[in-house]
Amino acid sequence: MDGSFLASSRGPPWLPAAAVDARRLAYWGQVFFFVVMIVSAIFGIISLFMWVLDHASGGGTIYLLVTAVVNFIILYIMKPTVFDHIDQGRFSEASDHMLIYGVLGIIFGIIPGIFLIIAFVRLQEVFQPQYQPYPPGQIQTTQPSEPAKVPSHPSPPQQPTPPPAAAPEKPKQPEMVKCKKCGVQYPAFMRTCPNCGEAR
Repeated sequence: MDGSFLASSRGPPWLPAAAVDARRLAYWGQVFFFVVMIVSAIFGIISLFMWVLDHASGGGTIYLLVTAVVNFIILYIMKPTVFDHIDQGRFSEASDHMLIYGVLGIIFGIIPGIFLIIAFVRLQEVFQPQYQPYPPGQIQTTQPSEPAKVPSHPSPPQQPTPPPAAAPEKPKQPEMVKCKKCGVQYPAFMRTCPNCGEAR
């Protein structure tokens, strides 16, 4: 690990839109895991002192302390198991971990779990087959041929048409490869499919 257990809010620029949204939602889930961990630790310690001094019921105290510990563990392992997997294009592993942490987040803090469940659902769009329409001019259709008409009077010579204006260049996108097994498109620099793990 690089010393920081909190992931940054931005990922690599080549991520698909669904992965970018899922990563953003997971980032906010991580922030709320941190907030819930701090709040539950503070109230858990206060409740522990009240439980020891007043001999009150300890069920809430135990839940708050367990919530703080579980949120700390999830917060600590979320960067290498969710964010790094998304950044490397291993969406299947990231999706599995998001679901597990989302369920634990609902049990131990509600709001972080909701963010991770929504991120999990959003990341599922990456696994859907991508259909891209053909660019204009690439499909050649046969035109029905019409008999040539003989003009009754000579037509004036045609003016030479100016060359079309050069279209502005689009930003360079990484070359994409389609998986032979599952049909998912992924960047060509990756050696295996992020969805099924099939080698190129």
